[in-house]
Amino acid sequence: MVNDRVFICFSAKDRYTIAEPIAYHLRNYGIPTWYDRDNLLVSDDRMKKNLVEGAYESPYAIVIISHNTIDSPCACEEIDIVRNTHENGTKVVFPVLYEILPDEIPDKLKWIKRLIFKEVTSTSGTREVCNHIACRITADWIQTLRTKNFSEIEHQLTDSTIQNYYQVYQQIDASNLNARVAILYCIYIALYNKLSNNGSIDSLCLVSHVFERLMNETKLNLSIDYREIRLLENSMVILVNML
Repeated sequence: MVNDRVFICFSAKDRYTIAEPIAYHLRNYGIPTWYDRDNLLVSDDRMKKNLVEGAYESPYAIVIISHNTIDSPCACEEIDIVRNTHENGTKVVFPVLYEILPDEIPDKLKWIKRLIFKEVTSTSGTREVCNHIACRITADWIQTLRTKNFSEIEHQLTDSTIQNYYQVYQQIDASNLNARVAILYCIYIALYNKLSNNGSIDSLCLVSHVFERLMNETKLNLSIDYREIRLLENSMVILVNML
């Protein structure tokens, strides 16, 4: 499995309103996070643990920008490290604007606006932004694999039942999202049963988290969009590469 640890950079004043929910959603997808409450203990060397192992070495970083971030020396110090590693090409940054307008971002943080960012409020929740993050991480992962696109997996599906499911999926109207989730889930169950005894535990764990999470959202009739479908297709590619 690729190193997909995500560093979460935020002001301590935003911990419970946005940082904790983001960490929660990412854990539910099986994505490892560098979150200070989970990774730091009293007596730890802050420079070594948080700034080096966390902000510097993590290949992904969520930067939560709020009015509190602007006034937080610790958060700004972490953001400087994140920016340097991003500009060196060693880190992907997910900017999240929390209860702040883009025009309110101070000059020292305006580099964030060069990237695609998500705006979150106290009422919008963090589910959608975490789906975007999971989608990007799985997309990066499949670029390291033999088969890289969902449209190319059919030749690896040797079971006739699974092939039939795949062909049905291809015929479903693109806007029929719930039906597409259901068919993908059927393919996932069939493949998972084949691989669970001899596949990579880490890989199966992440894929199973993604499928179970999104399938449960569909059963609860929570709204989904094309980003979730892409996330499931990415996860399917990962699974098929294990055959």
